[in-house]
Amino acid sequence: MNRYRKILKEVLAQEDQDRERKIEYLMPTLCGLVDDAPYFSALSNGAAALTALYILCTSHNINTVNHYQAIKERLVHLIDDLQDEMLDQFPSHRPMGEE
Repeated sequence: MNRYRKILKEVLAQEDQDRERKIEYLMPTLCGLVDDAPYFSALSNGAAALTALYILCTSHNINTVNHYQAIKERLVHLIDDLQDEMLDQFPSHRPMGEE
């Protein structure tokens, strides 16, 4: 989980006024790490990105809310795709949400 630290280090190495621009610059790469990686790596990369964006927002007062949401949506989509593959192989015999 050291990936989030690498993101933090890259952003925090910038002057205060350049930090949001650095995040903008990193977002295509962060999105690609979720969209284009094998599922296990994508889940790990996405969790690291969310962790870094959360810390930057809450501890360093940088508005990362929209970026966080973009990564979160990609992860939710990935998780839904993985579940769909599982259900294709082993269909559920009960409605979703019932335990």
